[in-house]
This record gives sequence, structure tokens and C-alpha cells, in this order.
Amino acid sequence: MSDSVILNHFNPFSIYNNFIIKSFNFQTQYGSSLIYAWSKGIQESIISNFQEENSKKFLDKFRSIFDSELKNMLKKTEFCKSLADFMDSYAELAYILNLDKSYRYFTSLKSDLDSMVEPIRDTDNRTPSEVIPMDEKRFEIHHYKTSSSQQENLKTPLLVVGSLINRHYILDLLPQISIIRYFQQLGFDVYATDWRRPTIKDENMSLGSYVYEYLENAVDKVEEITGSKNVTLFGYCWGGILSLIYSALHPEKVRNLILHATPLDFGKSPTVLESWIKSFDVERFVKIFGNVPSSFLNIAFFMRNPLEALLKYQIYFSQPRSTKEIIQFMAVESWLYDSVPIIGKAFEQIITDIYKKNLLIKNKMMLGKDYINLQKITIPVLNIVGTEDDLVSAESSRTITDIISSKDKKTLEFPTGHVGLCISRSAHKKLWPEVGKWLIERSK
Repeated sequence: MSDSVILNHFNPFSIYNNFIIKSFNFQTQYGSSLIYAWSKGIQESIISNFQEENSKKFLDKFRSIFDSELKNMLKKTEFCKSLADFMDSYAELAYILNLDKSYRYFTSLKSDLDSMVEPIRDTDNRTPSEVIPMDEKRFEIHHYKTSSSQQENLKTPLLVVGSLINRHYILDLLPQISIIRYFQQLGFDVYATDWRRPTIKDENMSLGSYVYEYLENAVDKVEEITGSKNVTLFGYCWGGILSLIYSALHPEKVRNLILHATPLDFGKSPTVLESWIKSFDVERFVKIFGNVPSSFLNIAFFMRNPLEALLKYQIYFSQPRSTKEIIQFMAVESWLYDSVPIIGKAFEQIITDIYKKNLLIKNKMMLGKDYINLQKITIPVLNIVGTEDDLVSAESSRTITDIISSKDKKTLEFPTGHVGLCISRSAHKKLWPEVGKWLIERSK
């Protein structure tokens, strides 16, 4: 519905009444899903553990069944529709109450406060880096310097492309689980993008702005500093989408491409969040709010499994933990809630063209004046997939390896989730040494 239609049919009572109805319907659907999953979990846990006295095994079984049943319920069409209707009615109410303007003011204030905290956040427990401001400081590049003796045999610099959803530092969370530090220790000259917190001035930036301006300028800057003719791109999550698009447009600029938990094929079995987003009127939401609030994403993450979120601390601290383990747990928690707004127009294009229409995997997506043809990618590609990832399904990522034309391509699957790929001990013991070996062989 356009702004003019809203104004021509301005009826605050009717709009508020519609919001109450849609809200009630959504809460009923969500509540019934929770109750069904809860009762199913109790029933099957009791049956399977009838002679089992171990309460921990009973609770583990219950949580597993609850999680599985809730995911199935929350992906159903009727629930997705109730959620979409509720969001539409909320957006309409927000418009007439000027909540969109309040949100813009609040995000501007938070951006100012965040700029004061960033120097501490970016240095405490992080790998030392030189910050390179880019494009009037609208984004930055971190350069993690390595001694020249270490770089002697590795000529190709590594540029890590972060996601637009979360902060880049999940790849450099703590010294002992830092992927950035690991590559640095292998001898790579490592750089990473930091997209920073977007403001209302950035609302109309498109996905093309990230690819044609931000990422292209970042690659050019790295090549200028190092004297290299190309780089290795390491794309994390949505950063993998940007890296794929850039590699298809400028294959001569990219020597190797590593994709880490990158979503792309949405014709496969969707995750809960993917099911929700397909029914969401993203164009209307972005038109009213501009940038997508980080709170919107945090609530969505909570809703997909509230039991896990509510019991997380109780379960974690139910057994003795070392100081190192507690520090790591709290570091992950702080990162999870350190979300940033997503630039509205870029978000809209990703959701509409990639998630809903599945155009990128079909080689039918247009960016600016260019069609993005992933079959033009012929460089070495390593595709890292978490088989237990409930944010980016393994099915969504696997297809990437099939669609590109590279002869030198490999999929590395590891039995962990989205964050586990970055921080788990098993990943750092088994997965990342294999990634490092692959890249060293292709960077000399």
C-alpha cells in the first residue's frame, strides 16, 4: 500500500483495530505452535525414557523433540501468513503514529554512542590492526599486519568480506579462536571489511553500492597497498553473496574465493527464518522504516527457538566451567546482541531477488546494468558448509559448488552450526587447518 493510499484512507481506529486483530491471530498461532511442540516433546520423551532415571537424558531428549517440532510448526504456511499480516499491520500503525521517525532519531543517537564504544570493542581481545578509513569513513578496512618474513612465500593478500547483519569481529572474537589470527600466523597478509553502523543517510544505498563501490574500492586499496594484481576473497555469510557477485563481475581481480556459511539456493528446504522472510512484505517495511532495525532481527532469532534462548544460561552454567570457557561464552553473547541495522534498499534487494525469486542461483539477477552469471567464476573456490546450521541451511550453500564453472572447487562440510564454524574447538582443530592448507597451495 502506498503512502497516498494510506493518507486517503486514514482511519486511526480502523488501523489500530486491524493491528489488534492481526496481533491476536499471530500470538494465537505462535502460542499454539509452542504448546504443540511442548506437549509432543513431553509425550515422546516420557515414552522413550520410560525406564530411564537420568533426568539430564530426559531433558536433552525433550529439548531435541521440542526444537524439531517447533521448527516444523513455524515453517507452516498458516503461521508464516499470520506473522506477515502482523508485521504489515504493525508497519501501518507505526506510520500513522510516526514511530518510523522516532526510530530514525533513535538509530542516529545510537550510532553516535556506538562510535564512542567502537575503539574499545575493536581492540579488546582483537588481533592488532591498522584501520584504513574508506569512502568518507562510511566503511573501514582492518589490516592485520604480518611480518615480511612470514609473507615471503604467500604473495596473494586475503580480504575478508563481512556480513551485513552482524559485526565482522566474530572471525576475530578471542585470540585462541580467531580465524583472522590463524590466517595471519600462516603468513597471509590479512585485511577485513568493517561496514560500520549505517545511518539514515545510507537508507537508499543499494546492493550495487556495496559491490560496485565499497567492495571494489576495498579490493583496489588492498592491491594498491600490497602491489598484488589480485586478492583472495573470504566471504562470511551475506559477505559471501557480495564476494560471489564481485567474483562473477571481476574474475581477473580474484585469485581464490572462500565462502563461509553463504546462503544462495532458496529452492531447497528452507530454515525457519527463510520461511518467514519469503512471506514478508519487505518493500513496504523498508519504505516505512528505511534501515531494518537490529531489534527486528534479534526478536526473529529469539522466536525461532525461545526455549533454547531462555534456558541457555541455566544449561551452560549447570556444570563447572573454566574462566576461559566463561569468557568465550560471554564474548559470543555480546557479539550476538551487537547487531546493526541493515541498509534498507540493500536488504530489500537481497530478500526479493535472492531469497524470494532465487534469481542469483539461476543466473538471472540484475545488478545495475549487469546480469550476474555465476558460471563466469572459474577461479579456485572453497565452499565451507555447516551441516547443523539453522540460519543458513546446508542445502542452500551446497548448490554453489555445482553452479560455478571452476574446475578447482571443493565443498568442506563440518558438523556444527553457524557460529560453531567460527568458534568451536573442533572446527579450529580439524576444519581450519584443512582450509589453511587449501589456501596456501593456491597463494604462492
